[in-house]
Amino acid sequence: MAVLTLLRKLADLIAGRVRRQGISWFVPGLLCGAICLGLWGLAAPDAVAQSSGGAVIRPAPGNSTGFRPLFRLFGFGETKRPARTRTSPSEAVKRPRAANTAPAFQAKPKDPDAGVILVAGDQMAKGVAEGLRYTLADKSMVRVDTLIHEKSGLAGAGVPDWGTEITARIRGEDVKAVVLMMGRHDLAVPFAGEPPVEFATADWEKAYSSKVSALVSSIRQERKQLIWVGLPPTGNPLTNTDFTLLNSLFQAGTEENRGKYVDVWDIFLTENGEYDSFGPDVDGKRARLRDADKVGFTWDGYRKVAFFVERELSRLLGGYGGMAFEGVEDDPNFIVLTGRTTAPEDQLLGGQDGNGPVPYEGVAVDAARRFFILGEARKGPEGRADSTVWKAPGGS
Repeated sequence: MAVLTLLRKLADLIAGRVRRQGISWFVPGLLCGAICLGLWGLAAPDAVAQSSGGAVIRPAPGNSTGFRPLFRLFGFGETKRPARTRTSPSEAVKRPRAANTAPAFQAKPKDPDAGVILVAGDQMAKGVAEGLRYTLADKSMVRVDTLIHEKSGLAGAGVPDWGTEITARIRGEDVKAVVLMMGRHDLAVPFAGEPPVEFATADWEKAYSSKVSALVSSIRQERKQLIWVGLPPTGNPLTNTDFTLLNSLFQAGTEENRGKYVDVWDIFLTENGEYDSFGPDVDGKRARLRDADKVGFTWDGYRKVAFFVERELSRLLGGYGGMAFEGVEDDPNFIVLTGRTTAPEDQLLGGQDGNGPVPYEGVAVDAARRFFILGEARKGPEGRADSTVWKAPGGS
């Protein structure tokens, strides 16, 4: 009887909901009857089993043949699941790029006559070359080639003959400039001798300096621009001391042969002069710049080094249109200040004017000093509009 009472209440509830939706009485009656018969069919086995003392066998979950779909139709006993929404690719959250992974980029097709920037050195030079390729991707008149010996430098036995290899590349390709970066594998490496020349001794510094100068000189004799990139600060104070020594030798050997030394030491220090693996990248965003060993760089770090190298290349080569100024024949000692080399100006203001230096208080003073510092008026050629020489009419 309790089951029948429950069924009647449930039928009345369904009927009331159906009436509120404006359905005729015939349909509620039919539905209620069907529901009651169905529920009675489900409940009857329980009643029989209880009266006979037998076990109740229930359908497996998901295989019930009752009126559960009919309940769902009227919203009873079901929790509505939220509708799934598809996220368009443009709205998808982009995963951050790994620090050592270069971003995808499409390089502009290079001109067949494009000039070559040859990057030579160890694995750090290799990273700088990748950064330069990215930086110069939109320049069709310049491309980057490499000459890399990842674990080699200048000291020790069995090191490459850098001068010979680079000279061969210069003569075989249209090389416009050479970028060098090496030295991290020269620490604690002695030079051969009896006894061996130990690292960081006076004799070792002399031998190493001689190698640096010979390499730079061999490249400059080919009338090519040269940039030597210094070693960066590290997370090890002892390594910093050794790198500082090598950088001093790199800078001296490069500048004495009129090459360009790029100092990256302070670029990778904090405002307090301390080492930090993180710092601003070329876009000014904070990024990891140094590798886990605190010596090498991540991709963002190499790109930052390449940024400063490319800036010097642009200054030395005058841009990447024709890679060299007209009429200069790639002379590395020629600096254009007045535009095209075919312009009529062949002297700077203050150059020798044929009269020789003019003594002033025992010091040789040229025309520019007399004009800008002493305020003396320059006399224009006789007969020209700016001539200060006055002659009486008919006078001599």
